[in-house]
Amino acid sequence: MLTYVTGGLAYGKVDLEGTNSVSGTLTFDTFKEPFAITHAFGHSHVNTGWVVGYGTEGVIDFWGARNWTWKIEGLYMDLGTLDATGVTSGVSIGGFGVTTATGGQVNTHSRFTDGILRAGLNYQFH
Repeated sequence: MLTYVTGGLAYGKVDLEGTNSVSGTLTFDTFKEPFAITHAFGHSHVNTGWVVGYGTEGVIDFWGARNWTWKIEGLYMDLGTLDATGVTSGVSIGGFGVTTATGGQVNTHSRFTDGILRAGLNYQFH
C-alpha cells in the first residue's frame, strides 16, 4: 500500500453570470404606469491556481496476479477570484412618454474553489 500527498498547478475556465432588475410604478395624479427593466451581466476568464491532495493506492491480489491496484484520492482546488460589474438602466415608453430608469451598479467578487474525491482501478502491464 502507498500513501501519498500531491499538489500542483490548476487551471480552468470560470464563469460569473447574473441578472439585475428594476421595477416600479410611475404615478401621476390617478394614472399609474408600471415599468420593469432587466439587465443580464457576466464575465468569464481562464484562471490559474493550485491544487493539493492526499491519496492511498493498494494492490489487489487476484489468484497471484498482482497487476491490479485500487486508489482513492481527495483534492482541494483553488482557482482564485473573478469580478464582474453590471449596471441596470433602460428606457420605458408608455402613457407618460419616455421614462428612463436606473437601478444602480452591481459589483460581484467571487472565489472559485472545489473539493474532488476520486476513486480508481488500475491495471499494470509488466
